[in-house]
Amino acid sequence: MTHPNLQQAKLEGVYNDVGGIFKATVLIQKRLRELNRGAKRLVEEQDKNTIVTVIREIEAQRLDLLPDTDENREAVRAELEGFTGGAPRPSEVEATTTNEDELERRIFMALNKQPPAGR
Repeated sequence: MTHPNLQQAKLEGVYNDVGGIFKATVLIQKRLRELNRGAKRLVEEQDKNTIVTVIREIEAQRLDLLPDTDENREAVRAELEGFTGGAPRPSEVEATTTNEDELERRIFMALNKQPPAGR
């Protein structure tokens, strides 16, 4: 069932703006993931439905799907470094391997709870 605020004509307009239904689907999915992970909305939107928010962001031309090229990756990297003040990327931070039991223990500790017996 389609959300009442998303009429078929509006969706077709989005598909045309982005360059087709498949590109629009990729863009919508990527932006939904960002919003669900806490990204800031790019338009003033009172609707709690994040799909409606993404559609409105596309309509306002606040989103675009960039081709995956070295040039675009470098441009995005430079823009992100400007936002983060040159903080290291996750790949530059020393990684440690942690098993599931250790992760669970850390979560319980962070929540100030005792881990289940035997762990």
